[in-house]
Amino acid sequence: MKEKANNFQLMRDLGFYQQAAIAACLLERMLPNYQLFSEVSEFGDAAALRHMLELSWEWLTVKKAKINFPRLAEELEPLIPEVNHFTMFGVYPAVDCATALDAMFNGISQQDSSEFINVAKISQATVARLIEHQAEDEDITSENELKKHVRDHPLMAYEMECLAELIELVRVMKQIEREQMLQLKAWVQEQGLTNLGMELS
Repeated sequence: MKEKANNFQLMRDLGFYQQAAIAACLLERMLPNYQLFSEVSEFGDAAALRHMLELSWEWLTVKKAKINFPRLAEELEPLIPEVNHFTMFGVYPAVDCATALDAMFNGISQQDSSEFINVAKISQATVARLIEHQAEDEDITSENELKKHVRDHPLMAYEMECLAELIELVRVMKQIEREQMLQLKAWVQEQGLTNLGMELS
């Protein structure tokens, strides 16, 4: 998993707002997981999470924006599903999305860039969980085999490539303003897929 570690280190080497911009892009790729779960289960409020993510972008691009992120974190809490209340696999990516958004809020309100790294880690953990879930029908007999299966899976390779590409994209941005936000959102749309390989609608 060396490339993974390298990606995280490369992300740490960026500035605070650059790391936050990467986290926001990763959340754009995770949010449809919550939206789909919410639609199917009739739990939560996908529009509220969409609005919260837009407020994160606003904070990034309008440096004097007055946004109460601790309050947003409180509003987010009841929208996080309880895993043991649902039998469908989709609850896990939904929880991960909301948890990553909460990490984003913590990073902003506490000026703690390690929380933005956590968003990237949560996104990769979501991918790993799906690969492991799908591998239940395969003949994998040991923990090491499973780890190798996850590491070598095309979906994990794609997740790592996306993070590496985002790091390169953001590295040259001296500031994150409206123009850069539009460029980054366009990048997400160009990928056309969520972190779980689902088509973006």
